[in-house]
Amino acid sequence: MREADPAGGEPTSGPYKRGLIRSLHVGSARAVTTWDADEDVCWLLAYDEYHRNSEPNDAYAVFNRLFEADRLLPTGEDYDAILLDISEDWIERFFEAGIRLLERARAHPGSDEFETWEDGGREVICVDMVVDGDDSAEEGWVGITLPDNEMLTNEQVYEVVAGLIPEDATPLYCKRFRDRELRRGEIVYRWESYEVAE
Repeated sequence: MREADPAGGEPTSGPYKRGLIRSLHVGSARAVTTWDADEDVCWLLAYDEYHRNSEPNDAYAVFNRLFEADRLLPTGEDYDAILLDISEDWIERFFEAGIRLLERARAHPGSDEFETWEDGGREVICVDMVVDGDDSAEEGWVGITLPDNEMLTNEQVYEVVAGLIPEDATPLYCKRFRDRELRRGEIVYRWESYEVAE
């Protein structure tokens, strides 16, 4: 219902700015939402199965009391939680892409392997990887280009890279990706790994 038009719905009346909170009808039950365009999030604020206009336990009366008690709108903790979920999704996606790219880069030493993810036609992340070497030694680079509203920290990128590369290697922060300059917003790590002869 809200997915097609997250800012839609009938504005509700209450002790708040008109249009801030919108009604969602689910049969005879009612819910209220609010749309945060800056964060691209539609918040489901509350739900109640009882709707009888002008009665004290009507869903809208309950929602208004929640608002007056400062318990209806999202809190800073709510925003932190949703941003953490988004960050964890990006980390998982980055790690999975890294596994695929590392396999391809090892199969084609020296070739630039990359994946780009888009959101509505806008590039949001690019993972770039090159591995030089053979079965006994390798040198590799991984770069991740993030959007301006960065969703991953350098530390998170480091942890993902450390989990991808051989155990005997340490990710080293680089100011270049192999032979090229960094792209805007790109974080690059390099590693070296050597097989120990027995």
